[in-house]
Amino acid sequence: MTTTGSSTCGPAGSAAATVNLTKLTPDQLTQHLAGWFAQTVTEEQRRLLGHVLRELTGGQPVEPARLATLSGLPADRVEVLLRQGPSEWDPGGRRLVGLGLTMVPTQHHYQTHGHDLWAWCAGDTLMFPVWIGAPAHVESPCPTTGDLIQVEVAPDGVRHVEPAGAVMSFVTPAIDLSQVRQAVCFNSHYFRSAEAAAPWHARHPDGLVLPVAEAFQALRPAILQAWGDLLPG
Repeated sequence: MTTTGSSTCGPAGSAAATVNLTKLTPDQLTQHLAGWFAQTVTEEQRRLLGHVLRELTGGQPVEPARLATLSGLPADRVEVLLRQGPSEWDPGGRRLVGLGLTMVPTQHHYQTHGHDLWAWCAGDTLMFPVWIGAPAHVESPCPTTGDLIQVEVAPDGVRHVEPAGAVMSFVTPAIDLSQVRQAVCFNSHYFRSAEAAAPWHARHPDGLVLPVAEAFQALRPAILQAWGDLLPG
């Protein structure tokens, strides 16, 4: 993101003044996140995203035609939607290998369904189990100390965090999906502690640093609100 942790989407999802995430109550934060999702991701993208993530968990490149069948969207439209975003493709450029969840290694290792995958950001690793409907084991180094943070997360909650005091950072600038990797993902990290996250927070005063379980508790209901019956189960 080229803008720092702010958004023109207010606590209820409508246009408003820039939001400082640190000033929101937990309920306001969830409503703000739900509104941010609705503003950032179009209805067609929302229909497609869960299918993309669930197919990528198979550990093999995904044919766009398969996603068209699953989503009920026209094949040519699916191709356009995928290529409008910061998607990653196999060497031939024909099969999808990454869109948030990826087969291309990053610092955020994501294990699910017996496959080694990666995520673009820490926030993704907490949200993917909700979209996918399956638990995951996450490993990610603290950018400040280099210590490895490990998280066990299920669709309904965080099961374990090591070290226990680990936190997650995130921002919500006003963007569209094509900008999300640069604008959001590059600013979403796991840190060993709030103290280790302090330099990041000083650079992003409108952004938020939360204990991992609290971050999940804010994100999950926002996803349920924004995606509704498009989610598994």
